[in-house]
Amino acid sequence: MAFDVAGLRINDSVDDFQNLVGPAKEYLTVTHDPEGKIVRIFYRQEGLPNDPQTQTKLVNRICDKYGYVTSCSVAISEINSKEKNFLRFFNLYRNDDETLELRARIRRTKIISLTPDLTVEIDLVDSAYAKTLRDQKAKASDLIDF
Repeated sequence: MAFDVAGLRINDSVDDFQNLVGPAKEYLTVTHDPEGKIVRIFYRQEGLPNDPQTQTKLVNRICDKYGYVTSCSVAISEINSKEKNFLRFFNLYRNDDETLELRARIRRTKIISLTPDLTVEIDLVDSAYAKTLRDQKAKASDLIDF
């Protein structure tokens, strides 16, 4: 399975991002290697309405595009439930050869608010680059002395 975010894929040229046309571009952040190949695509959109129609649309869009998994069913069940409130959706997807990681998340932006809105995040990253980031983060926390 090949993942994309707004038509961009890992290893595409950074020029592909610069030439991208469409409403999604303003919500994208792209990281590239020294050769100009994309290693991370991060999409974040805030301020979306927190109503059942928007919640359902967002969950279905992610699940239809990247794969319908258990967390999709749980989220739809929470949205449709009279007893529960939808608070969040999260799933980590990996491609078959585990060279790509895609984190999809929908969450309430403000926990304490009369009308909390929603934020959607899609984070597609090359697995080797993700491992490098995790290693750097682990080493950085070892250096902090409180």
